[in-house]
Amino acid sequence: MNEFQPIFLENLRISIPGYSILRFAHHRHTQKSDLIEEHSHSHSQFLLYLRGQGIQTYDQKPIQVRRGSLLYFPAETTHGFIKSMKNPPLSLVINFKEKKKMKHQKREKMLPPARISEIESTLYRMMQNVDLHKTKDISTSSSILHIFSFLFSEIEEKKENNRMVYPVTEKIRRLLNDSTIIPKSPNEIARIAGDDLSSLNRKIRRESLLNLGTLLDEARQKKSFNGLKKENLSIAKIAWNCGFPDPNYFARWFRKKVGQSPRQWRNGNS
Repeated sequence: MNEFQPIFLENLRISIPGYSILRFAHHRHTQKSDLIEEHSHSHSQFLLYLRGQGIQTYDQKPIQVRRGSLLYFPAETTHGFIKSMKNPPLSLVINFKEKKKMKHQKREKMLPPARISEIESTLYRMMQNVDLHKTKDISTSSSILHIFSFLFSEIEEKKENNRMVYPVTEKIRRLLNDSTIIPKSPNEIARIAGDDLSSLNRKIRRESLLNLGTLLDEARQKKSFNGLKKENLSIAKIAWNCGFPDPNYFARWFRKKVGQSPRQWRNGNS
């Protein structure tokens, strides 16, 4: 958790036809932002919760939010936030101008773990490979546009058959989802798939910009959530099923990904 690096990019003016991205922020809530009274602003906004829980007020209506909650606020829409757990939420916020509001009326959506992993993978690359002080860096702008486009397509609810098809990526996802015990490493995944590790990683990266490590984490997270919802399964057994022989290592991995210990998450989601 201490390795977390926030991203605050302001005054961006990244323009594409019909839209202009103004601000991009990936950060934890501060104590001050744990209770935000309803307000509105002149720009539109995407808000995606990556960790934590709370209640988002939306035109005075309460909406329960947690990891994967994506909200779209058109300009002049009133909204606020109330935290509902000890750990501070982690969120992604994109402020933007738009010539006309999006067509559909539904302005909230739950993203599945696979979609969240794709976004987190892009954020990780931004933090690792880009000087975030250089807001005009082409790589930074490209990553921001990639995430913006992704959230736009999700909130617009475009049909699944309009999405790009990623055969190798989906093959590995199916392999991991069908595994009773998830492989312990990308090397083991490549061996089971009958392919060379470097070659398989290249194919996946070329298709979906992901890699075996990201897909492995995605599958582990999904299996750990499902396991923790079953009170009769011990955390040690869940760790083993997720490919972690050491429960303590599993607990550290889970806290880094979710912001809570497995036991805390189980108590809050049972």
